[in-house]
Amino acid sequence: MTNGEARDAHALAIGKIAMAWNEYHELLGNLFASLFTKSHFTTTLAIWHCLDNDRTQRRLLRAAAETYLHHDKKGLEELLWLLNKTDTLLAQQRNVGIHAPLNALFEIDGKHKLLSVPGPGNRNAKHLDGRDVLAEYAHYEQQIKKMREFAFALRFKLTVGKHTDAPWPTRPKLSVRPG
Repeated sequence: MTNGEARDAHALAIGKIAMAWNEYHELLGNLFASLFTKSHFTTTLAIWHCLDNDRTQRRLLRAAAETYLHHDKKGLEELLWLLNKTDTLLAQQRNVGIHAPLNALFEIDGKHKLLSVPGPGNRNAKHLDGRDVLAEYAHYEQQIKKMREFAFALRFKLTVGKHTDAPWPTRPKLSVRPG
């Protein structure tokens, strides 16, 4: 793989993480707005989007859930699980994928490889040190997509499907590392 090909493969993988995260976070905004009455959907979505920080948006969703779902123990439990996993594992993986610095390595056979640069204090790069970076990136993207599917099904169960016999969505199996 040439240096340009290696950089392109990594840029594509990082872009896929960013896109999956943006789609997931937009769905969380829709879930937030869905907790309120239909007539307030647009207003609550505007409130969600006026916040500049993903973590603050999730805190807003948590506060709304704790207020509006206090009577729905299972719904609150599932939504809080989703938020807790997002605030810990998923956010960390997304940040590592987006923010870890990479550097080109020229191998003896002339191929190029990008490796993380775990300089002093760089937490994001340390998570990738000694790992197959592209495999890690693909794993991060898949984790986010699993949570997006769960969030979509949870939104249905908390809104349209709340008075039906539709089962609660199954929590996805998440992992720190691929494989």
